[in-house]
Amino acid sequence: MNKMAKGALAIGLGSAMLLGGGGTLAVWNDKATADAGIIQAGSLDVAAEPGVWTNAAGVIDIASYKVVPGEQLTFIQNVDVTLEGNQMKAQLSLDPVAANSFKGSAYPVVTYTKGGQKFDPAKDFLTTTSEITAKAVFTFNPNTTGQQDMGATLDLSKVNYILTQVAK
Repeated sequence: MNKMAKGALAIGLGSAMLLGGGGTLAVWNDKATADAGIIQAGSLDVAAEPGVWTNAAGVIDIASYKVVPGEQLTFIQNVDVTLEGNQMKAQLSLDPVAANSFKGSAYPVVTYTKGGQKFDPAKDFLTTTSEITAKAVFTFNPNTTGQQDMGATLDLSKVNYILTQVAK
C-alpha cells in the first residue's frame, strides 16, 4: 500500500472511532421563541330585521292584501351589517332573484339610508358596523287592461341582501 492510501485509511479509521463511540463529537444548539402573537381573522355578517309594508292609507298586512293596477306599495326594512377587521371594507347589494310574475309591474326601486343620510351601496363602501334602512317602492302598472295580471303573484321570498368584502 502506498503512503497516500495508508494515510487516508488512518484518518478514516480515526474519524470512525470518534464518531462511532470511541470518542464524542459535540454539536451545540439552542432555540428561542419569537412570541410573535396570534393572528385572528375578522368577519362580516348581514341580517335583515322584519320589515313593514305600507300603501297610501298606511300599514298593510301583505299576507292578505290584494294589490290593484296603479297602486304603489312600499316596503321598509332595517339591515344590520356587522364588520370586524381593521382594514375591512364591504359592499351591500340586493340579489334580484325574486320571481316577478306581474308582467306589467315595475321592478322595485330601492333606496338606502345610513344614519339618516342617503347611502348608495353601488358607490359607498361600509367600513364599520352599521344599520342600513332599505326602502323598496313597487308601482304596479296603471295601464293594465282587461284581466291582465289578475290573480298573479309576486314572490319576494327569494330576495336577499348580499354583503361582500371589497378586496384591497
